[in-house]
Amino acid sequence: MNISNRIDEAQHNRALSLGRQATPMIMKKILLPLFASLSLCFCTFAADYPAGSINLANATAQQVLPIFKEISGLELVVDSRVKTLRVSITFLSPEAKSKAELIALIETTLREQGGIVITRLDDKKASVTYNDALPIKKTKG
Repeated sequence: MNISNRIDEAQHNRALSLGRQATPMIMKKILLPLFASLSLCFCTFAADYPAGSINLANATAQQVLPIFKEISGLELVVDSRVKTLRVSITFLSPEAKSKAELIALIETTLREQGGIVITRLDDKKASVTYNDALPIKKTKG
């Protein structure tokens, strides 16, 4: 083995040694905060819908209803007229709201801007119907 190979081998061994020593430091400085952040995010999403905000502009009922279903946890029985309805829904909630406030705000917005009425059938199911006799508020946009 010549001198050049011994130096290369020594540098290689030193680099491996430093790498082994650096691993705990990486764990403490990078990976631990990363896992803590991910755990915190998971706990936040796993919570029972903390306060939040939703902003939709010129959305259709077909776009808004799945959001309502997800937030409310209700099974929706949707009238066939609602499925083909072409209305523009603008829903702006700039400040954080509770789950109950978001549900009420979405229901009111659908009723006022689209004539769509959500009626609770029981604690797990709601009926979604269209009432063409309701006055419709036009949205700007």
